[in-house]
Amino acid sequence: MPTPSSVKEQALTFLEPSLPKEQEAVSQEWLLEVLDRKFQEQEEALSGMLERKSFGSFRYSDSKLTLPRGGSNERCELKSILEEPKSGEEAAAAPPRKRSTRLGVTVMSEKFQPDPPLKSFVKGPLDVCMGLVVFVNLGFMIMMTQWQGARADASLADPTLDTSAFGLFSEQFFETAELVFFSMYLLDVLVRIVVLRKEWYMDPREGLCYLNIFDACVVCVNAFELILLPVILNSTQDSQTNSIRLIKLMRIVRTLRIVKTVTAFRQLRLLVGTCLASIGALFWSMVLLMVLKVGFALIICQALQSYILDPGQDPDTRALVNQLYGSFLKSLYTMFELTHSGSWPAVVRPVVERVSSWYAVLFLSYITLVVFAVIRIVTALFLKETLASAANDADLVMEENKIAALQAQKKLEELFHAADDDGDGNLSPAEFTEALSLPSVQSFLQLMDVSIRDCRPLFDILDDGDGQITISEFCRGLMQLKGQARALDLVVLQRENAKLLRTCNAIGRHLAELRADIAKLS
Repeated sequence: MPTPSSVKEQALTFLEPSLPKEQEAVSQEWLLEVLDRKFQEQEEALSGMLERKSFGSFRYSDSKLTLPRGGSNERCELKSILEEPKSGEEAAAAPPRKRSTRLGVTVMSEKFQPDPPLKSFVKGPLDVCMGLVVFVNLGFMIMMTQWQGARADASLADPTLDTSAFGLFSEQFFETAELVFFSMYLLDVLVRIVVLRKEWYMDPREGLCYLNIFDACVVCVNAFELILLPVILNSTQDSQTNSIRLIKLMRIVRTLRIVKTVTAFRQLRLLVGTCLASIGALFWSMVLLMVLKVGFALIICQALQSYILDPGQDPDTRALVNQLYGSFLKSLYTMFELTHSGSWPAVVRPVVERVSSWYAVLFLSYITLVVFAVIRIVTALFLKETLASAANDADLVMEENKIAALQAQKKLEELFHAADDDGDGNLSPAEFTEALSLPSVQSFLQLMDVSIRDCRPLFDILDDGDGQITISEFCRGLMQLKGQARALDLVVLQRENAKLLRTCNAIGRHLAELRADIAKLS
């Protein structure tokens, strides 16, 4: 690969050595000036390309990072770490889409312009607030259930006791609380419908909004229970509304909004996502186990039918065996308990000890094959599928890369401030060389996969030409030096150098023409 010095030497050979010294000096000075300008342009272009490719093509909307520079507040955009999103078409103008993955939603959100403040509040902070309301409502439902249990205990102990206002609470208190929560849920649904309009049920990025539709259904059920049902039945007794109150427990699903909007629930979201991704493996695992349980249930049930129907056997033993293995459904339930509960001796020992010890061969074979071998193999495969799903999750990779980039930047900031002895927010060549020559700093950079052999050339690479290195230049430059040169980087450099060589050849041809013209004039 040609270097700038070799290109300059090759270009200078085009100059006619027989020209007068003054003309030769002027020509050399002009040629070197042109080459220096070309090299500088190519270097800036290469630097920009490397900065854009330092951390891949992922973009994040919150990518601007403020880095301190001495006592001033210098705004530093680490383009090599995080890139700003680009605005595109309006979200409302986009055609309806089917439900996308979180990666697709992230990419589309970067293309669209940000929502108005009110709509952003409805899509973000309001979800968090209503999730907290759901938690509080769940706490009230737990308190009411516990209060009803204590009231039932007191009523059983003393039937004449009036339990309408038992303990610290009363039935009117919980009914009022239910009306308050219902009002908040109804207001939430109305606000979302008014603000989001069509996006309330069909989001252009995520598709059909199941949670919003689910909220509306739960609110309708709640309104029917609290308002219409007492009018229809002319009563508010719990015995007439308990079946409908069970439906309200499904409101806990609303808390999924918090998981979606709050970054603190990242691990919970990852756990739920991997479980959903491994549903296929779980289904086929259950199918395999069900086939084995059905087969053994048929075998053991048919084998014990003759003993159960034999009137000469002990009646208590016959009744016990019939309770466990008397029919296919009983035997299947016993196999399920034997396989998954871990208490298989309780259902195996009566048959082995009271019926025949030969049944131990059947049961021990099933326990060894299914409980010991198949269950563990299925568990291992299920775990492998779950981990593979998590490893191939683009959303998780994006978040992990973002967190790693922020952590690396923070460590480099600490290193910069430790190396800045005079505290002016810049590193001089002496400060830079002294800091990076320390064994502890070299070990730290090796942990970050940054290999440094000579400090002075590295300083020249990081410096923008003013003889000082700022914190942005320090962080951006070292992040670009992480790891080995990739094939893409080498191809880019090779192509840019080839373009530069073609430019020099064109300059050489122009110089040859100029030399010919000068020769004609002389």
